[in-house]
Amino acid sequence: MACDRRHLLALVGTSGALAGCLEGFDHEPSPGGGGEGTAPVSSGGEDLPNCPGYGDRVDRVVCYDDVDDDRVFLEPSSRTATIGKDSVEFTLRNESDQRLATNVYNWRVDKRVDGEWYRVAPLGYNQPLMYVDPGGSHTWTFTPTDEEIDGEDGRPRGSGGTEDLTVPALGPGDYAFRARGWFEDERDEEILAFAVPVELEGDPFELTPSETIEEVDEKGGTLVARSSRGDPNGEHHRLGAYELTVLESAPGDLEDEPQPTITEQLLRRPRLRDAIALADDHDVSTVHLEEYDAVYPIFGSRSDGVYEYQDTYYRVQTRELEDED
Repeated sequence: MACDRRHLLALVGTSGALAGCLEGFDHEPSPGGGGEGTAPVSSGGEDLPNCPGYGDRVDRVVCYDDVDDDRVFLEPSSRTATIGKDSVEFTLRNESDQRLATNVYNWRVDKRVDGEWYRVAPLGYNQPLMYVDPGGSHTWTFTPTDEEIDGEDGRPRGSGGTEDLTVPALGPGDYAFRARGWFEDERDEEILAFAVPVELEGDPFELTPSETIEEVDEKGGTLVARSSRGDPNGEHHRLGAYELTVLESAPGDLEDEPQPTITEQLLRRPRLRDAIALADDHDVSTVHLEEYDAVYPIFGSRSDGVYEYQDTYYRVQTRELEDED
């Protein structure tokens, strides 16, 4: 859905200085909603038929399917793309008479699965304050691929950037690309999200263990595995156990709800990905995964919990092995 008048605006008006911090990746699903049809411009942070609501950090979502009266909007060069072959340009255009405060590092890709939206990328981003001037624009070139996330030492790397965005480990399905901002001096009044739903075409993923799994041995119904992640000689690295148990049903004794997850998120969580894939491959109910890690507490404070993947529930518990004396 293109408009010739909008394509005439090609001025780039972004500016700003980099900040030194990153915002962490939220593995929780975005508030979701399925459905078809034309989306309203204003969601008040709630679900739209074709775009995520983006939770309580956004007051209004401007979804591309209905932007006739909006002065700022996100415009795509295409609504479909073939994974590993095509790119889509997303252009944030400011046709208002006010500067738009934004952060062009803070783009976002969500995927809709079974009517729910799940945040996929990026894993983190710089946090400078930038602006798009009246009559200006900023363009991201989004290239989806199905390649593995080849981070250092087998860990996932972030897929950040401000212009050329190659995002790995994406499977086919319905996605939304998002930008975020507010009119200068109006942050307290209204924070906006600008979103475009797109369809990615390609071959579906088969969840398999990563190449970092070096040793596998079944002992008494438990699969014991060792990964090459971490540095056994590192000053702060300690050997830890990441233990996953397959549950027969959703437990009823939880303070928090089980965390639903999708394949694209698992590929960005290497230990959870490996443990679930090993349990499925070897048809076991318990996986004991050992590896070295320098994070405190071991594997991070958000590792433990109950996860749901494709209608199966898993409990994860972690501990340092060197403390068991």
